[in-house]
Amino acid sequence: MEWNARDLVHCAAVPDWVDHQPYRFPIPDTEVSCIANGVCRLLSDIQTDLSTGTVAWHYRVANRVLTREGAERTAHFMVDFDPGYQRLEVHFISVVRGGERIEHAKPDAFQVLRRETNLERLVFDGCLTVSLLIPDVRIDDIVEFSLTIYGSAPVLQGKYQSWITFDRFNPFFERRQRLLRPLARNIHMKEFNDPPPSQCTTADGIEDLRWQLVGQKRRDAEILTPSWVLFHPSLQLSEFGSWNEVASLLSPYYEAGGLPDALAEEVDRIGREHAGPAERAVEWLRFVQRELRYFAFSLGEGGLTPRPVETIWNTRFGDCKDSSTLYVAGARRLGLDACAALVSTTHGFVLKDTLPSAGLFNHCIARVRLDGHSYWLDPTVSMQGGRLKDIGQPHRGWALPLMGETIELEWMGSEEPLHVIHWEDEITLGPKRESPATVERTIDYSFWCADGMRNRIANEGTGGYVEGMLREWQSVWPGVAEAAPIEVQDDRVRNTVSLVLKLTIPGGWKTGGANSPLVFPIADMATVHELHPLAELRRENEIFLGRPRKITNLIKVNMPRRWPGDGWIRRLEAPGIDYSSRATFDGRTMNSFRELIVHRWSSPASGAHAYNEIARELEENLLHIWGSEMFSRIRPNISLRGRIILALRWLSGGVWGAIIIWYLLRVFIFVGTHH
Repeated sequence: MEWNARDLVHCAAVPDWVDHQPYRFPIPDTEVSCIANGVCRLLSDIQTDLSTGTVAWHYRVANRVLTREGAERTAHFMVDFDPGYQRLEVHFISVVRGGERIEHAKPDAFQVLRRETNLERLVFDGCLTVSLLIPDVRIDDIVEFSLTIYGSAPVLQGKYQSWITFDRFNPFFERRQRLLRPLARNIHMKEFNDPPPSQCTTADGIEDLRWQLVGQKRRDAEILTPSWVLFHPSLQLSEFGSWNEVASLLSPYYEAGGLPDALAEEVDRIGREHAGPAERAVEWLRFVQRELRYFAFSLGEGGLTPRPVETIWNTRFGDCKDSSTLYVAGARRLGLDACAALVSTTHGFVLKDTLPSAGLFNHCIARVRLDGHSYWLDPTVSMQGGRLKDIGQPHRGWALPLMGETIELEWMGSEEPLHVIHWEDEITLGPKRESPATVERTIDYSFWCADGMRNRIANEGTGGYVEGMLREWQSVWPGVAEAAPIEVQDDRVRNTVSLVLKLTIPGGWKTGGANSPLVFPIADMATVHELHPLAELRRENEIFLGRPRKITNLIKVNMPRRWPGDGWIRRLEAPGIDYSSRATFDGRTMNSFRELIVHRWSSPASGAHAYNEIARELEENLLHIWGSEMFSRIRPNISLRGRIILALRWLSGGVWGAIIIWYLLRVFIFVGTHH
């Protein structure tokens, strides 16, 4: 569909309520934080007007071009808006060159595109992109534009919610924020990370609030920083006075009037076949997960409300809001206490520290109350195994149940680490260097890891899975090959997936070095990717660890002959992490065991050194068997001193050893007495 720019993009004068003040130029040479990618970011000026019947967002930006790359970036003007409830006015798009101002904002110059930038994520939101390619942009030009967007999502019923953010990662030399608020409207504000103070004036019942930050220093993002950390100096603004206001506003949209007849029959069938409420909740969840494919079709309401249940079922697709609404409708028909609930996949842990607002959430799930306990279920997840109490909760932190009686956010549960992966290898080494080694590898996945592996095998097939595993193993054993088809055992009741792989490794023994002629490397693939080392240990933010979990790895090596060794025990601790590694030698068998327990989602910045020690230990995942050859046979590589010690150990044990030691002692005594 083609869009007429003249109908959607209006070129208009700057509104009377907007206050454009001059910005500083040139700026001091010492100010480099605002320079990046060939552009000097001079000014960001955002002004918001709440004094009329609709919200007006005004933007003014000025950038100076420093390089050819900067010219390419700056010459492309783009802005997104939702034509379902927003109106766009462009006031000017100017190139300032010396004392001349060249204007390019003309209706015929714009193109309107439906880019659907989230389509790859299966989201169709109807937003349009207005684009204009500015001709003849040169180095040292200043490109300045100004626009206003009118309107807010109708579902909010005029309630205002927003953030004022002073971006530390991409600072402007000067950043201005302004809010015009009628005194009759109670806008709550909360500060984070020390934003600049406001300047306030009042006239004719309108409060004029202004914030300004000049010369903000750039800070680089730290790797492995949790998504819920608020980096920037910010202010949250919200017209909602309580979480009950948010829940009461949105909950009516998630109340299904009834189910289509065909769907009602499926729900009733589940009710007849499963008498217990926990079984009903799980079977209905799996039905929705199986039958409804994910696709978000969100037009006109900013993605805040679900579609009608009949439409959801007839199309057999939906987003998180649709899936949760459908699940709740069926669950209630089954006699379950269920409701939709809003969550944040990024900031769930800090929602309790924010002001009530509908704009903090980016996902919708379902809550089922049973025997005084809340179960949080996500109908958009690929079909999950396990009983109700074992089903993995993919989201953590605080949730907002969408019920009129909701008063506060609800915590979604404890964070006990679950044993999700146990990896066990039994490796048998042949008697000769050219003898192929054999490996029987058993991997047990539980809880959410079982769900993930089940989904991976469904998408890739067992052949695709094995092929991917072989590619990783070939970095250690170049000739590794599958000796027998993979065995898969899937227990959906316990929610476990067990894989058994049989491999052969030709040419596993490699030339070692001066201290040992031969070496056989063995890799721990279970824990190697669990933690990532930090390049910089001085940090400001906590370290993201991922979901609390326990992972174990047992390697049993059957040697071609007795293999001496003392083994080892190594334990490392960091805040929120326990790691242990141990090895034992028993005749012809060597056992190596690793255990990693992550107790919480993040570790404090003060524990970076301890964290890195464990991460480096996991990264060095190779265990080496050292050996040598004698008469074309593999034997332990032992120094002369070691051989003497082993001989003495052998002599000290057994009948013949006792006789020899007794005889030697008699000789020493006889010699001593005759001297």
